[in-house]
Amino acid sequence: MTTQHAASPGIPERTVDSFREYGFAHVPGILSAAEVDHCRAASLAALSEHSKSDDAGRTRIISTEHVWRSDETLRALALHPRIGACAVRMAGMPLRVWRGDVLLKEPHRSARTNLHDDETFLPFDSRVSLTAWVALVDVSVERGCMTFLPGSHERPGPDRVDLSVLGDDPDGYMVRHWPELTWSARVTIPLRAGDCTFHHGRTGHLAAANTTDEQRVSYVVALIDAEATYRPVPGVPVPGELKPGQKLPDELYPLVGR
Repeated sequence: MTTQHAASPGIPERTVDSFREYGFAHVPGILSAAEVDHCRAASLAALSEHSKSDDAGRTRIISTEHVWRSDETLRALALHPRIGACAVRMAGMPLRVWRGDVLLKEPHRSARTNLHDDETFLPFDSRVSLTAWVALVDVSVERGCMTFLPGSHERPGPDRVDLSVLGDDPDGYMVRHWPELTWSARVTIPLRAGDCTFHHGRTGHLAAANTTDEQRVSYVVALIDAEATYRPVPGVPVPGELKPGQKLPDELYPLVGR
């Protein structure tokens, strides 16, 4: 990690320590009010133009797919220098972006996002992966904020569950394979617009349904080790014509935090 990263504005050392010990951390005010307004407008516009709904997955989340590659504002958000600098500090190594997308939970129509980890669905071999979850509106418990299982990123192997064994209960795979997580503490973090949580790719997390009268709008940035290589996962598309084991080209998966 360079001096530039360590000196980047924003997070105290205790926040980095929290991420490494518990597998998640809260960074208030990572975006200014003006940035929030600008990015929220771009996010809603992107959803109106091209989005998909996860009705089959029962969460009913409406999302984009790699929208940061086609929208200038949302690309700038995925590559936001403060998000990148915070992520690099937490990971302790150079990182690159592979995904940036809008997530929407409609009022009274959404469903609970069940317990899962991101690593299981990651189409790369990476020493570390993490997700920045940026609130573009105030997200209370009732609006569907995130809940994390502290320390679940340190559970014993395997690092990820093969998708072929998820079976008929994909929402219960973490407890089936790591039954000790049944008794894990859970930490729920409401966010103000412009706040961000970072979580490790192996950290178990979930979110409640949106039971308010307002939309829940958020933006996720998925980051991986700069030295990551492609590992195909069925049903998880990636940009570019990559071969298994191939390192990722900078022009498609840009480095952050520099």
